[in-house]
Amino acid sequence: MRRPHLQTGRLTLRPLEASDEAAVVAGLNDWDVTRWLAVVPFPYGPADFRTFLSIAEPGETWAIEDRTGFVGVIGNEGALGYWFARHAWGRGYATEAARAVLAAHFEEPEATMIESGYFDGNSRSANVLTKLGFRIAGYKIRRTVARPDEDTLSCRMELTRESWSAARPS
Repeated sequence: MRRPHLQTGRLTLRPLEASDEAAVVAGLNDWDVTRWLAVVPFPYGPADFRTFLSIAEPGETWAIEDRTGFVGVIGNEGALGYWFARHAWGRGYATEAARAVLAAHFEEPEATMIESGYFDGNSRSANVLTKLGFRIAGYKIRRTVARPDEDTLSCRMELTRESWSAARPS
């Protein structure tokens, strides 16, 4: 069962909407955000957002809000991925939002292992994924949409149901 709305102690995860366009475009036009993302172009424009919105499935992709408004996007479309606007960094939101998405994922009896990953140098994401129970499954060289001429080392990580259960706070 897909859950289009998720709630945590501080965050609301809801379907992405057309009204999120300005916040998403502003957030992804920060190079320090986009440089760590595999499939996001830079610069990022309204047309890019509209294309993304047309494929963002409720219950697989969520806009993330705190009490002040939009702070980022998280998705579980075959792999866990997320990004946060710079003003939301350092608050533990990535771990909190990902825990909600992973809990919904593993609620499903048939749910199996889930993948995620990070690019070399992105210690924030490495720390988040490790905290959540992900384990390193391998490395490979990738090119990103924003950095098409640059080879970048990518760490692929996996989270099993057992690792998720062991890593959850009591």
